[in-house]
Amino acid sequence: MTTRNAHNQARHRDRMHQQGLRLMQVWVPDTKAPGFLEEYRRQARLLAATYDEDLEWWLDRAEEELDEFYRAEP
Repeated sequence: MTTRNAHNQARHRDRMHQQGLRLMQVWVPDTKAPGFLEEYRRQARLLAATYDEDLEWWLDRAEEELDEFYRAEP
């Protein structure tokens, strides 16, 4: 026997599939975990050590395009 909630959830998933979407679960870092901040800082230092003007230019352009895109939305 299916519960009402499970039935509604299945219908919702079916509708999403019909729209061409699929369910995806993503694991992300736990920002409250011990050691997270230290690891974040370590990776930030590594990134800063690999500074690249071309990459910065590209990222700046991408940010500008995203800003324009979101400003243009109704």
